[in-house]
This record gives sequence, structure tokens and C-alpha cells, in this order.
Amino acid sequence: MTEQELHELARNSGREGGREVAQEVLRALGIDLEQPLEAQKDMHFLRDLRNGTSSVKGKIINTVVGALALAGLYKLFSSVKWGG
Repeated sequence: MTEQELHELARNSGREGGREVAQEVLRALGIDLEQPLEAQKDMHFLRDLRNGTSSVKGKIINTVVGALALAGLYKLFSSVKWGG
């Protein structure tokens, strides 16, 4: 065997081994390799869910901060006597 043939054999073995490992990892993650479009739809759904929850989280934080600010202003102004 020539050195070039050995390199080609090693390259092909590496590719084949890498492909097998990648498929095992994807199977372990629960991804159906027979239907890649379904897996893409699932990932898109998860991204939308993550973005949606981030948006809701931001709105909740803004609401809580606003409520605390209003409560503080109420407390401040309720202690001030208005002319009299």
C-alpha cells in the first residue's frame, strides 16, 4: 500500500466513524434521522418558544418594576399634605 492509499483509507475511515458517531448522538437526543424536516420543525418550535418566553419575561419584569415605582410614588405623595 502506498502512503497516499493509507491517507485515503484513514480519511474514509474517519468520515465513516464520524458519521456513525453523529448519528448515535442525534438518536440519543431523540432526533428522527429518517425525517429531518420534522426535526427542523421541532427546533424552529423550540426557538419560537424560547423567544416568546423571553419576551413575556421582559414584560413581567417591566410590570413589576412599574408597580413598585407607582407604590413608591404613592407612599411618597400620600405622606405629603396638600395645602391646608
